[in-house]
Amino acid sequence: MGVWNPDQGGDARMLIGMDVGGTNTDLAMVGEEIVSEKVSNTRGIREALLKIRIPGRLAVSTSTPLNRVLAGTPVTVQTILVPGPGLFWPGGVKGAVNHCGDVVEPIDPQEIREILMRDRGDALAIAGKFSVRNPALEKEIASLAHAQYPVERTSMSYHLADLDFPGRIATTRLNAAMKETVTWLAGEIGAERGDVLFFKGDGGLIPPGYAVNNPSVLAHSSAAAVALGARYLSGITDCTVIDIGGTTTDLVPLLRGVPRMELLVHGGERTVTRAVVAQSFPYGGDSLVEGGLLPRRLGDALAFGGSHPTLTDALNVTGEEIGDAAASRRLSRESATSVIETYLDRISRAVSSIGTRHLVGAGYLAPFLVPGIASRCGVRYTIPPHWDCANAVGVAVSRVSLSLHARFDSGRGWVAFNGEHQPLRSMGDDDALVGICKEEVQKRAIAAGAHPEDVRDIEVLHVHSYDVIRGASRSSRIADVVVQVAPGITVKAP
Repeated sequence: MGVWNPDQGGDARMLIGMDVGGTNTDLAMVGEEIVSEKVSNTRGIREALLKIRIPGRLAVSTSTPLNRVLAGTPVTVQTILVPGPGLFWPGGVKGAVNHCGDVVEPIDPQEIREILMRDRGDALAIAGKFSVRNPALEKEIASLAHAQYPVERTSMSYHLADLDFPGRIATTRLNAAMKETVTWLAGEIGAERGDVLFFKGDGGLIPPGYAVNNPSVLAHSSAAAVALGARYLSGITDCTVIDIGGTTTDLVPLLRGVPRMELLVHGGERTVTRAVVAQSFPYGGDSLVEGGLLPRRLGDALAFGGSHPTLTDALNVTGEEIGDAAASRRLSRESATSVIETYLDRISRAVSSIGTRHLVGAGYLAPFLVPGIASRCGVRYTIPPHWDCANAVGVAVSRVSLSLHARFDSGRGWVAFNGEHQPLRSMGDDDALVGICKEEVQKRAIAAGAHPEDVRDIEVLHVHSYDVIRGASRSSRIADVVVQVAPGITVKAP
């Protein structure tokens, strides 16, 4: 832990991380030393922000928007699709952009208005089959819809820069459900801090505007944050990070310092959003003890002023000293021992199924529970310094990581970067096009706050090009390229 001292850092190079979890908001300041603090969410996000009285880059991770979709009041999303001629999708309307990015059929404004009035939901998702090559029809529909849906409840698919139409539809629906919460968070945080970035579920940072347009990238961000923080604090690259928070316990395997990624699935639909692979269990320090250990949270532990016994209180009854240990004595020793055994059994079975040889503990209960899990599994364990705020440390030391989808069309003389057209000066071979994309994504990342050395590592995710033949000769060339600044730890981290 430590004390937040404004005299400790009048240095704009300070890296500040903030992870908004289900129970607490964790803060970490990384400079020559690391200082961390935990703030209860009952005090509000503004209270946590007021704790940060030093200059520097603030990076924020939060699982709140997705959790509200999963566990909050259901959000009804109206979907309007522009699939194009010959393709029939529920919610499909007249209009088409062809594979070259030309509008070959306009939308019918009256049809859109009637659909909006007939099927109105809480939020609106708009997706066109080739909108990543020309977003004109999506934007026109959004303009017609703003009388019924404000901007913060309207999501368009062209921001996703991915040709996978079914995946983009699923992602845009999820974005529409999350967007209002992310917009609110960006506003709340931005009102207090100017230099703010959001942490993605793949371990990189993006500006707030990117997060508002594509909120799904924040999914699993807390798991990605704790993985990066545990690696940074422990120096261990092959392990399973076990993060024991107030609401959940998360397991994140690392191989050569990198967690495995997969496409996010929501509501049974595969999205185009890549996120860290993590196993999450609904048990943490604030899990209710009532006839056993329950996957429910009704507030803080008795030891921290709550009104119901929890797993934290069970640990106190068996001899630990966490918070006001005396307040935990409402729980019997028999019940306490039983729920601890239940927790250790469940998590140990999951750890054993992964096949890891080394656990790195994080979260405020890690020193009290990880040794028992490791013993049952027969593996080594490490509890690094600042284990209780490893997620905030991971957010602080991460680097800006933007992705770019480019569509080159020499016949039409343009290139579309993430759906926005620019004149095409020249059309070289594939290596030349990849070079153009690398330069463009580097420029965008630096403009978003990346250190120039952080943008040297560019991942080439996709390259495909072909010639267009008319008659007996080549008339033009078309290429699709996707690149990304690799996520990871910034060179600015001490």
